[in-house]
Amino acid sequence: MNFSIRQAKVEDLDKIYELETLCFKDPYPKNLLYILFSLYPELFLVTETGNKIVGYVSGLVRRDGYGHIVSICIHPDYRRKGLGTAMMYTIEKILKENFGVCRYRLEVRVSNEAAIKLYHKLGYRIVKTIPKYYLDNEDAYLMIKDTC
Repeated sequence: MNFSIRQAKVEDLDKIYELETLCFKDPYPKNLLYILFSLYPELFLVTETGNKIVGYVSGLVRRDGYGHIVSICIHPDYRRKGLGTAMMYTIEKILKENFGVCRYRLEVRVSNEAAIKLYHKLGYRIVKTIPKYYLDNEDAYLMIKDTC
């Protein structure tokens, strides 16, 4: 599959919000996506095939020095084709090269077995369970990757 990853543009945010609502039970509000984009535009990436945005990933740098993968979403029709892996590698590379980050973190629903499997494959490990993290009270795993 041919695809490309690029930095998001402000005009992409409506499509990104559509993906967010398609991917998650409790999507981030559109205004939060705008805030994430404005804080760290270099850490807000989209993946395209043709001229169609089919995924995105967003991140930030925490005060404790961790790169935080805030959200990653792939359109259901394009999953299991390597896009998530490519986007994770890309955002980690930008975090390392542009911000000097070598430790990464993310939260994931305990029921999201496909995502957990992907993150394990990428070198993340579960360090704790966060009770009732999501709006529907489902727990999350905090997963960490340390490349220092």
